[in-house]
Amino acid sequence: MTTLANHTALKEWASVITALGRGEQVILIRKGGIADPKFGLEATRFYLFPTNYHEGAAPQQSITITHWCEAVHTWQVRDLEPLHRLEPLVIFDRATLDTRYRFRPDQAIHVIAVRTFVLPKGAEIALRPEYEGCRSWVSLEEEIDVDDSRPVLTEAALRARIESIDALLAATV
Repeated sequence: MTTLANHTALKEWASVITALGRGEQVILIRKGGIADPKFGLEATRFYLFPTNYHEGAAPQQSITITHWCEAVHTWQVRDLEPLHRLEPLVIFDRATLDTRYRFRPDQAIHVIAVRTFVLPKGAEIALRPEYEGCRSWVSLEEEIDVDDSRPVLTEAALRARIESIDALLAATV
């Protein structure tokens, strides 16, 4: 059985994980949670821990982890206009992007291109107190096997998407 180092998981909106899992989105737009003093990429390979809190769902007793990611490219965005250019590439609407931008205005937004993998079998995870709170990263107690995971996009398709994002972020207004 192969697991990811430190059992690291990134808490992310369930709707974003769905978009990543369909190949509709290949980037994460992060600035950290309220409990994070600042956001940083704590691992280059991590499980996606689905959250529904910001989407208005009722509290849960457990979650199912179905995907993991490998960070393949990062950018830092400090201006709103480049962030707006990414709107067609993510499920977030402009208002959500604006909210992320305004949160901790002294910090850059991290745009993280990821290669998403589907686990061969979802892993049911009981929610523990240490997984709670508005923070980005958690270390899972559970062993999650990543053997036989399948990438959502081919390497070539992912590279093409990253090149287009790079061009969008480099474009001047």
